[in-house]
Amino acid sequence: MKSLDEVKAAFALLPERVTLKQIADATGRELDSVRNWVYDKSAGFPPDVPPPGLRGTKLRDRDQVLAWYESQPFAADDSTIGGPRNVAETARRARPRHAKMDTKDLARTLGITVRGVNYYGSAYSADKSENPFPEPDEQGLRDWSEVRTWILDNAERDRKPSKPSTRDERGLTTREREVLELVQAADAEGQDVTVPWLTDKLGLKSADSARRLLRAIEQHRGPGASKMLRPVALAEAAGTTTDMLKYYAKTFSAGADPFPAKNANSERNVDDVKAWIERRKKAQANRGS
Repeated sequence: MKSLDEVKAAFALLPERVTLKQIADATGRELDSVRNWVYDKSAGFPPDVPPPGLRGTKLRDRDQVLAWYESQPFAADDSTIGGPRNVAETARRARPRHAKMDTKDLARTLGITVRGVNYYGSAYSADKSENPFPEPDEQGLRDWSEVRTWILDNAERDRKPSKPSTRDERGLTTREREVLELVQAADAEGQDVTVPWLTDKLGLKSADSARRLLRAIEQHRGPGASKMLRPVALAEAAGTTTDMLKYYAKTFSAGADPFPAKNANSERNVDDVKAWIERRKKAQANRGS
């Protein structure tokens, strides 16, 4: 990412109407990031102005785009994608009317985009951070006091919360972990996991890649290993969603029948989770009768 002065200098060299690619180059951002600004209707990114350019390319007013960019929290020189430090003062001053808010209201309150809020939820989830971003309840609402505390806590650090390392303690890359979850879910369902099956499932052009991935995860598929699943595979095997798993884990962490605990790899036993969900359904049915 470029500093704000560098961005201004780059925009000064652009024509009056610019493409998304020119905006990306001038700001030092990925083209997909610029497209996200366009797709996020609540962000207020300047609309395209007629007539279109060559081959129907949409163009935007250069000065409007620069003014919009300068107004964004992530444009600060010490930021990469609008980290907690850049919204801390806004969070400290904010006095929202509601104690709980959905993603759009949180974005508006914090002065960032909806995708910025979603970034916090993804990059600093319970699976990736020891200090996770507050999770939504069953209605998709987050507690404002928890969000505010999280932002202020992280803003006091010398840097943003640490991102997960490329390899986990088992030596698996992000890609290998994703494949392990997929294979574990297939194992739990009795699917015959073969090289052709994985090649087709992942849409790979070569069976060699599937073979290498299976070799990398094989030692983690030992007896009983397929019963221990991470959230995505666990949700699929248990017939629920990852959001519901997060809700269960947060809401029912204690009591007479707590939600099954996760291990150091954020895995839970699928049989224990299925049994717990079934007990909860029966308890709800009994209360309703």
